[in-house]
Amino acid sequence: MSRLSTTVAGVFSYASLGLAILFGAHCAIAQQTSQAEAAKRSDLLAHAAQVRAQRIRKLAGPYAQQVVADARFFHLQPQLVASVLYVENGGDFAGSAHRISQAGAIGPMQLMPVTATLLSVNPYKPRQNIRGGVRFLRKMLNRFHGNTQLALLAYNEGPTAVSEGNRYAQAVAYAEKVVRVWKGGSGLK
Repeated sequence: MSRLSTTVAGVFSYASLGLAILFGAHCAIAQQTSQAEAAKRSDLLAHAAQVRAQRIRKLAGPYAQQVVADARFFHLQPQLVASVLYVENGGDFAGSAHRISQAGAIGPMQLMPVTATLLSVNPYKPRQNIRGGVRFLRKMLNRFHGNTQLALLAYNEGPTAVSEGNRYAQAVAYAEKVVRVWKGGSGLK
């Protein structure tokens, strides 16, 4: 090899070495940046989960753990279930375990006796009442192909009435209020 080709080869090897060092430094910086972004993302997700948990506790009161467990079991959003519970009780959970509405609905999720019987739950036992209410909400969502508005109408006025096209003003107001509470809007005490 001639002196010129040796010199050129040396220059290229120094240039390659320099590029390798720059590339390595760039990779290290990129890795640090991605680790910092991942940490920030993780912190944001943890904060969001904490906010959701606080909101569910506010909406479901003493039934929050039961609501979360049953909502997950039936593949529903816990905040939706908590919103139904909140609206059904007007935000007042004192005595809700044995509350009976003027229409005859019973307990925290305000199950009608016929519905409770069909779901094989004792509406006077809060755990069964909530489990039955969540299961009924899941059935309504399935029946109305995931349409939350129709499912909430059916939860309140009955699936037959909704299927027949009936839209009672009280049930419409109920469904709208649940959605407002669920989406974080007004409707909370």
